[in-house]
Amino acid sequence: MSNTVIVRRCEEYDREAIGAILKQGMEMLQYRPSGKVFVKPNVVFAFRSEIFGGNAFTAPPFVGACLSTLAGAPGVDRVDMGENCAVGMPTRLNYKHAGYYQEVKNVRSRASRPVGIFCMDEVLRDSVFVGGNVHDNLRISRKMARADSKVYLPKLKGHCVSNMTGAVKLNIGICSDDERAIRHDFLLNEKIVDLLTPGYPDFIAMDAIDVGVGNEAFPSPRKLGLILMGDNPLAVDLIGARLLGCGPHNVPYLKLAIERGYTPGAIEDVDLVGDITTIEDLDKHAERIHPYDDEFHRWQDVNKELDRLKSPMRFYFGPYRHQPPKKCDTGCVMGVKMFLGSMEKFAGAEAFAKANPVVMVVGRIDETIDAKGADVFLIGSCAKAKIVNARKIKHFDKCFTTASDLNLGMARKLGMPSVTTNLSTMAPIVGGMAAASFMKLIHGRYFQDMGHFLTKHLERRV
Repeated sequence: MSNTVIVRRCEEYDREAIGAILKQGMEMLQYRPSGKVFVKPNVVFAFRSEIFGGNAFTAPPFVGACLSTLAGAPGVDRVDMGENCAVGMPTRLNYKHAGYYQEVKNVRSRASRPVGIFCMDEVLRDSVFVGGNVHDNLRISRKMARADSKVYLPKLKGHCVSNMTGAVKLNIGICSDDERAIRHDFLLNEKIVDLLTPGYPDFIAMDAIDVGVGNEAFPSPRKLGLILMGDNPLAVDLIGARLLGCGPHNVPYLKLAIERGYTPGAIEDVDLVGDITTIEDLDKHAERIHPYDDEFHRWQDVNKELDRLKSPMRFYFGPYRHQPPKKCDTGCVMGVKMFLGSMEKFAGAEAFAKANPVVMVVGRIDETIDAKGADVFLIGSCAKAKIVNARKIKHFDKCFTTASDLNLGMARKLGMPSVTTNLSTMAPIVGGMAAASFMKLIHGRYFQDMGHFLTKHLERRV
């Protein structure tokens, strides 16, 4: 581990050029992969790119170049790539729409060693000790837990609650949905830092050729033309954050990681090498993705976006507790942002102006809310408000409430076209879920999970 970050210019997704850059980066950092290598890309959401866009995941040529480079390294026995996508979406469907299956097939045809791809939500898991503030133990995929080396391929993007996502936050995807939901609330940043224990990569190659701005699941692309490499996720993320106009003070998980003792503690402590070697040159290059405008921060403020779309929907956001009053910025409100961001992509901006005048509440609201005959949705276990003149009140009593929960339980009430009412979009999702369930059965995942419950949790509950 070092504080060195290699910054290389790369304008296009040229597999050969990317592969050469990655090979040089590995040599400079003295990273020598061997044995079984686990590779983790970023695939938070990949589906119907003509509707939702295709910039939320690590680009397939970038992934293919890395897999080929690793498979060709001396001492490597096999390379396996795994990911668990956003809650409610089967990973295999995201892989398909991201083009990963075809990319891996192409790599296999040329590789001298086995190259595999698997869905973390379908395979057996091993329990690893964490000893963190949220997780004492965590069950992660066996191929990751038993790998000799880990390589992370984050996509540099903005984020609706963390302002940026990179190598450190990539670890959310090592959790299957059951453990991903644990403390995905006001303790999310504690959770993310905990995950650095089982998920500390040996080599990082960040796709910053086209960065994503706005909502992390449906970002707009802006050309930056860079590849960042390092063996310290905090160092790589500090550089990525700077390129997005952020510092550790406004990327909560970076701030917390530094407070817990992870280094480097400041961008000045990062050793920049490669094509950009000073912070001044880094800032100058970052001007390529300026301005840091409304599109750059899309769906970070729900009411601002509802005003932009001239929507009659109303959103109230209060604290999850009164003493001391504090809002949960990383739980249900993130689900709301993801849900409404997806609705804008699917239904179009004009549909928001014609939407039903529903009321959404996250947290506790002291004032009386006059629903004026509209439906009211209390989102999250802590949601509470005095409601008058409501047509109907529905409470999502979950902590946290996901975008998938809102799509299933709320979308049809908005008076807008939605994924859940469209056969062409729901059919592949349902089909992907059925296929994922079948593979979990074949792999013995269901039996393993039942055994874990019987041996670890049943006695406490009885």
